[in-house]
Amino acid sequence: MTTAVPDWVSRPFRPLMPMPHAAASSRRLAYAALVLTALLWASSAVTARGLLDTLAPAWLTALRWCVVLACLVPFAWRERAAIAHAWRHDLRALAVFALVGFAPQTWLVYLGLVGTSAINLGLLNSAIPVLIVVVAALLHHRRPRPLELTGLALSLTGVVVIVARGELATLASLAVNGHDLVILAGMAVWAYYTVRLARRSNALSFPAFMFAAGTLGLAMIVPAIAWEGLAGRIAAPAPSAWLGVVYLGVLPTLVAMLLFAHGIRRVGPVQAGLFTHLVPVFAALLATLLLGERLHAFHAAGFALVAGGAILGCLRPESTLADAKLALAGGAARDRGA
Repeated sequence: MTTAVPDWVSRPFRPLMPMPHAAASSRRLAYAALVLTALLWASSAVTARGLLDTLAPAWLTALRWCVVLACLVPFAWRERAAIAHAWRHDLRALAVFALVGFAPQTWLVYLGLVGTSAINLGLLNSAIPVLIVVVAALLHHRRPRPLELTGLALSLTGVVVIVARGELATLASLAVNGHDLVILAGMAVWAYYTVRLARRSNALSFPAFMFAAGTLGLAMIVPAIAWEGLAGRIAAPAPSAWLGVVYLGVLPTLVAMLLFAHGIRRVGPVQAGLFTHLVPVFAALLATLLLGERLHAFHAAGFALVAGGAILGCLRPESTLADAKLALAGGAARDRGA
C-alpha cells in the first residue's frame, strides 16, 4: 500500500525559476511551518542533552540519522535511479550539503552540547538569523532590507531578555569555553546550509535529496564513530533511550527539515531564519510545561519582542525579481569560480 504524501513534499524544488508572489494564505502556511519547526528544534535540544549523558556524540548522531534514512527509504526508492545519477554526476554539491546540513553538523552541535550550559546554547542558537544575513550578503551580495534588520534586532533583543532573565548581570557572568565555539561553528555551517538550500538543484524531490545527502553525511562521521568505539564509548541504548533517538530522528530532524525547506522555498532564507529566534522561547515554555519552571515577567517581555520582530521582518514578502537576481548572481559567481 502506497502512503499518500503532500504534493509539496514530493515535488522537486524550482528555486531558480521566477514565480509570482505566493498567495497570502500560502505565506501563512509557510510561517506556520517555520513556527512548528522552531518548536521541534526546541524539544530536540532538551531530548538530546538528556541522551548525551549515556550516549557519545557521534554515536547518538549516527543513531539519529539511521532513523531518518530508514524513514526515507520508501520515498527514495521511487527515485533510486535519480539518486544514483546524482551520486555519480553531482557528488560534490551533495557532499557540501551533507557536510553543512546533515550528520556532521549534528555531530558538531552535540560535541558542544556535552560541555556547555542551556543559557549559552540559547544565545548561540540565536546567532543563526544574523549569520544567515551575513552569508547571503557575502555569497550573493544580497542587501538586507530595513524591515528585516529591524525585526532581526528586535527579536534578538527578546532572546537576550529571556536568556538574561531580565538582568544584565546575568549576561556579564556568562563564560565562553571551547564547547561554545564548537556550537557556534555548527550554527555557522547551518546558516550556510539555509542560504544554499534556496538554490538547490531540482533534480531530486526533497525526500530523495535528504536520503542522498543524508547517506553521505552519515559516511562522513564514520571516523568519529570508530574513534568513540576504540575509546570504549559506544553502548547499546536503553529502551527509554531508543524512544528518544526515534523521536529525534522522526520529528526534530525529518519532519522539521521538510517544514524548514518548505518555509525557505516560500519566504526565502532570511525571513525563514528569523523564526530560529523562537527556539529559546519554546525551550522556556517547554521547561515550564514539562519541568515545572515558572513563567516570569521577563518571559512575557521576551516573547513579545521575539514575536514582534519576526512579524516585522516578514511584513514585506520576498520579491520574485530579487529572488531571480540573487539566484542568477550566485550562478554567475559559481561559473566564474569553476
